[in-house]
Amino acid sequence: MRKLTATICLTIAVLLGFVLGIAWMSTGNDALNGEYLRALKTMGGSGVNWIDALFRYCVVLLVNVAKALGISYEALNIWVFIIIQPLFIVVLLIWALRLRGKLKRKRARA
Repeated sequence: MRKLTATICLTIAVLLGFVLGIAWMSTGNDALNGEYLRALKTMGGSGVNWIDALFRYCVVLLVNVAKALGISYEALNIWVFIIIQPLFIVVLLIWALRLRGKLKRKRARA
């Protein structure tokens, strides 16, 4: 039952994030200004259309979030991919190791 609840919650969160991302992208995004063009020029062109489309979507989303926060696109990239994401990965690793240790102790008692 817990697995089903977690799956439903995750599905709702992903759908909600997708919808909010589309809504955020559409606010004030009538034409590409210099910030969008400068950010989109960082793309090397992978040759795979869906990857390029997803990249463009993410760039526009990051530019909009950066504007809302009052920082530059590059600064937001640094915060997200150099500071927050690695910190999140380390926290999840520590959490997984702790849970693994608890599971081993529980199995040893049984």
